[in-house]
Amino acid sequence: MSESNGTSFWVGDLDRYISIDDDDQDNEPAAQRELLEIEFDEIGELQLLTGKTISPRQLYENSISPSELRHAIHQSEMTIGFRSANFLQNVGEYTDSPLIGFVKGMLDLGRPYAIARYARWEHLDYPSALTATLPHGIRALINQLLASECITRTREVDASIRTALEPSKKGDMTAYRRTGLLQAALHRIADDTPTHPGGTELNRNRMRAMLALARLYFSTVELRLASIEELRSLLSIYEAERVIALRDGARITPNGRLIRSWCLRHIQPLLNLYPYSIRNGLKRALAHGLADFDRTTQVNELALAHCGILRMRAAGKARALALSK
Repeated sequence: MSESNGTSFWVGDLDRYISIDDDDQDNEPAAQRELLEIEFDEIGELQLLTGKTISPRQLYENSISPSELRHAIHQSEMTIGFRSANFLQNVGEYTDSPLIGFVKGMLDLGRPYAIARYARWEHLDYPSALTATLPHGIRALINQLLASECITRTREVDASIRTALEPSKKGDMTAYRRTGLLQAALHRIADDTPTHPGGTELNRNRMRAMLALARLYFSTVELRLASIEELRSLLSIYEAERVIALRDGARITPNGRLIRSWCLRHIQPLLNLYPYSIRNGLKRALAHGLADFDRTTQVNELALAHCGILRMRAAGKARALALSK
């Protein structure tokens, strides 16, 4: 709290008046530093996973103010929830446990950035990429492809596409493999259409874009995870898939050409395109003992990820401003 006294203000936290006279402006920086130190002490060290810590002073040196850090902590608390693990165990509500909130919160926070980065990487327009991440959106894009190829939608065609997009039967397959199944389905549909010259004659550019969009859809679906163990399992599947790809030269190209190691570029989870702050937090979570996931530490990790997003946005605005000059 503060109150005015002529050209000075009483600052309760400092227990003194601060002058705002023009000839006494040198007091301002010192006062601000004292206020900052008070806020730093009030927030305290943030305990992270695997025994690591970070201080609000370190974050301030990286352009994160105490107020921004407090807001990030508040956002994290709202995401993770306030109910204790003991209460959840007693009532059997495991779906809303803090750890589930932490995993979902981290993955949800970085998803928009990863989608935008993927779109740039694959030379896709962002609206189409965003549309592809939605269940009805990917179906609409596939229908658009079929229409552009003058392939009439029938009950059989719809059933074939629905089977290729069905997530429940392919939980142990990577997005790359599932995209291969969709590609095969599209080729069969073209082959079975009397008025179409066949799968090998599908428009190369349209198919390239469609396969990239499908891989994005499957990549977002497989990251709908609820635990660290599910994330660990997904990463293990990708590691095994890359080993297989190196051994047998498996690949996926729009026109079936043989390109050595082509698929390795695509056999990676969307998580690899997430911001570093989120990837590092999840990496610590993967290395952490499951018994030591206390709620406060999870809140701090998610808050730190929020701070990383703030820094990225500030850097992006600074670059845009510099380019506009």
